[in-house]
Amino acid sequence: MSIHALPATHHGSSSDELVARAVALQPLLRRHAGYGDVNRRQPDEVIEAMTDAGLFGLLVPRRFGGQEANLRTLLEVAEALGEADASAAWVVSLGSVAGWLVGLASERARDEVFGDGPGVRIAGSITPSPGRRVEGGLRVSGRWPYASGAPHATWAVVGALVPDDAGTPEVLLCLVPMSELTVEDTWHTVGMRGTGSHTLAGEDVFVPSYRTVPLADIAEGGYSDPSGEVGDQPHTGSVLSLSILCPLLGLGRAALALATEKATQKPLHHTVYQRQADSVGVQIQLAQANLALQTARLHALSVVDELDAAGARGQRPDYAVRARLRAQCGHAMTQVLEAVEIAANLYGAGGFAEASPMQQVWRDANVIARHAGQNAAVGYEVLGKALLDVPERISPTV
Repeated sequence: MSIHALPATHHGSSSDELVARAVALQPLLRRHAGYGDVNRRQPDEVIEAMTDAGLFGLLVPRRFGGQEANLRTLLEVAEALGEADASAAWVVSLGSVAGWLVGLASERARDEVFGDGPGVRIAGSITPSPGRRVEGGLRVSGRWPYASGAPHATWAVVGALVPDDAGTPEVLLCLVPMSELTVEDTWHTVGMRGTGSHTLAGEDVFVPSYRTVPLADIAEGGYSDPSGEVGDQPHTGSVLSLSILCPLLGLGRAALALATEKATQKPLHHTVYQRQADSVGVQIQLAQANLALQTARLHALSVVDELDAAGARGQRPDYAVRARLRAQCGHAMTQVLEAVEIAANLYGAGGFAEASPMQQVWRDANVIARHAGQNAAVGYEVLGKALLDVPERISPTV
């Protein structure tokens, strides 16, 4: 089956069907997780399978061959993928949100990007590089790091810093075909290695005005039309934080499953317990880890349900709500990381053997949790300022 085409029956599938497809992919992802860790990218077979399942088009309107799904579906799909391979889940989650971001652009831009078919895959980096206004658009040159999924992308979203009509610097997000950019092999990390988050580079690339989106529009909801498509609805920049959190929830599940299984098989060394499971201390820690993960998931579900409800009403959450949602995502991240740390402690030093799946779960979780978009302290500050009516806004995506 072509990597660029989906069967007609896959368009606009139900949430349950999409989650079921993600679960069905878990054995494939587990088989290839080692490939991604070694080669720092997803294997073609995995990308093809996730494309054919329609997962990169979760937030793309049906008329472009997408799923037009809601954010709860995105969460549950990425969570299921993340149980097997967080890097694969990350590429889908961020790629889906990139598709949503294209929905903030003009109708002409959407026709052009999604015209490549439902298998379009979008990488991006909003870190701005210098740009200058020319007739009909912009000329942009620079390097854009951390473009997840770059090896398999067909389009890119890159940031450009240009002066507006008053001379004030403005960040515009530019939609650029990957054929006009190069991928620099720069992704050398201890975790999330399979995301292929390399650096994009371009020199004097022309971007027509209709393929640009002001960064400020991410927070405010951006372009909208009366079509009623999920892809056009104003979910706001909270979607960005959410996309980072979803794969992490899957890692939390994986860590707890590994620790629970090991507790029934492994003695608690240097004690009288022949099984960890017989130790009250282990029982308490495992309960704490499960409740921490449940706390994280309850926050995540609260965020997606609130955003989905607002989108269905065609409403844009105000700043106070967006500030709370950003803080909830960051707080949920701390809870997942706590669950993973407890699980790794219970699993023991053997979990850090190269052959153990626990060490990869631990590495991946700790890398995701350091993403700037998940910085809990920033989220708490944003919310605290909003609660105290302090007018300063410190994050352009909230």
